[in-house]
Amino acid sequence: NDSETPIVHCDLKPSNILLDEDMTAKVGDFGLARLLIQRSTDQVSISSTHVLRGSIGYIPPEYGWGEKPSAAGDVYSFGIVLLELFSGKSPQDDCFTGGLSITKWVQYNKSVQVIDPHLLSLILHDDPAREDSNLQLICVDAIMGVAMSCTADNPDDRIGIRVALHQLKSAREDSLMKKF
Repeated sequence: NDSETPIVHCDLKPSNILLDEDMTAKVGDFGLARLLIQRSTDQVSISSTHVLRGSIGYIPPEYGWGEKPSAAGDVYSFGIVLLELFSGKSPQDDCFTGGLSITKWVQYNKSVQVIDPHLLSLILHDDPAREDSNLQLICVDAIMGVAMSCTADNPDDRIGIRVALHQLKSAREDSLMKKF
């Protein structure tokens, strides 16, 4: 999404995000990726014909409605990855049936109810009253908010990837500043 010629990955999911020795994320598997070609100030074209692309659970809703792949679609997938990372639940989990999705589940519950129990126990250190535990919960809540802003059903309502990254950095910096 941030290259000279924008690339739509079309299959952003945890198994396509690799970590290097410094724990820096790198996106891999560009087999479904497409170039976004700017034709005029208002017109963007995808470099191939449209076919539903991606992995179940990470595909944005508009692709199912016949919309072409877009940067907003990758933002949606990124948001799903964040939700999965912090909830510990795959978007394909058996509990998500009958119209309930990972996004609806997070939307209808408080962050502390959807945070992965293992992560929550690490945060709380068996003492939920500790100040650093509260700061970490605030940080995770902010991250979940970013994820939800990325996964709006309407692509026009989603934040851009640069905004998402800025908000994630701000959440980290805010929690670190308050800690010291």
